[in-house]
Amino acid sequence: MQMDGPDKLLDLLKQIVEQLPSLLTMIACMIFAITRWKRLPKVSLLVLISLALLFVHGIAFSIIYNWVPGWFVKPGPYDAAVMRNVYLVLGLLSNGSAALIFAILLGAIFIQREPVEQRG
Repeated sequence: MQMDGPDKLLDLLKQIVEQLPSLLTMIACMIFAITRWKRLPKVSLLVLISLALLFVHGIAFSIIYNWVPGWFVKPGPYDAAVMRNVYLVLGLLSNGSAALIFAILLGAIFIQREPVEQRG
């Protein structure tokens, strides 16, 4: 059953509200990174980039998951297989891009670290 425009918008709004705690946490972390800019500019830049990408990723994939499957799945005998493939591709894109974004964030965590001296 196809959802019409208002139902899709309501579903999108619900998806974004579900992500609200994560989105607000990302905003708070971005503000914290900005406050540390003068002290650690490279780290702050990488953190800001990764958090901004995560923020956009969350909203973008909410939109994508809301509309894209409806473009490919038409009523018929193969709709289950097509739906499975559409969600497989979307899942790979979503998780692959999230992995790259988390790699940037992880790089920010370890950049400009002072080596710990060995105690003997």
